[in-house]
Amino acid sequence: MVLTVDTVQLGWRPRDLALGHLPFLKGQGLAIYLTDPAFLKALEEPLEGPALRPRPTLALLKNLLALRRAGRRFGLSLTQMQKAVRRFVATYSFPELSWEEVRRVREATPLPLLLKGLLHPEDVTQAVALGVDGVYVSNHGGRQVDGSLSALEALPLAVQAAEGKVPILMDSGVRTGADAVKALALGAKAVGLGRPYVYALALKGEKGVGALLDHFLAELELTLALMGVARLEELGPGWIQR
Repeated sequence: MVLTVDTVQLGWRPRDLALGHLPFLKGQGLAIYLTDPAFLKALEEPLEGPALRPRPTLALLKNLLALRRAGRRFGLSLTQMQKAVRRFVATYSFPELSWEEVRRVREATPLPLLLKGLLHPEDVTQAVALGVDGVYVSNHGGRQVDGSLSALEALPLAVQAAEGKVPILMDSGVRTGADAVKALALGAKAVGLGRPYVYALALKGEKGVGALLDHFLAELELTLALMGVARLEELGPGWIQR
């Protein structure tokens, strides 16, 4: 289970604002919710706040058609999809998220729990003290706070703060196999790929993603060979020089 703590509300995203782009309103990117029995059961519960009465426009009609198409994939009617989108929007933002909420999640499940989006070593220390099973260093691909500390810069201090008690993962800025080598050398147990696989998916679907991963791993192995490193276990901070 991964609890993302750096996106309790969306950051200022000029490109999305300029394009009026929020795919959730079209039912896209909601598969986790639309396949969750608890979420679907809650659709019949009333939401607080005034009822929405949008003006009929061409954009609204396009959104409704997109919602209907999305609903067919999950066996949901247009009305159910409209309720699902409203329920999602009402519950997604949670700026009051606190360490007490993390504690509540930890006590509620025996599943392995990772906290994603930590950059400060004191937060890593607190997460370990609460019994998480791993920490995911990330600045959400730079899409939350403009000018944020990079995940790679935060990584060594996070590893130090964890004191080997839990594994540290990292994403944000990993584009190549060489990038992965740097992160692994600085103590990451694994790295996550964000934009690269999405680009590959858009260009060539599943085959594109497969090709990307093949190339990524090939570059990683070649980078290690050129460094004179035989195994990933040999990597360490000593291989990194500013």
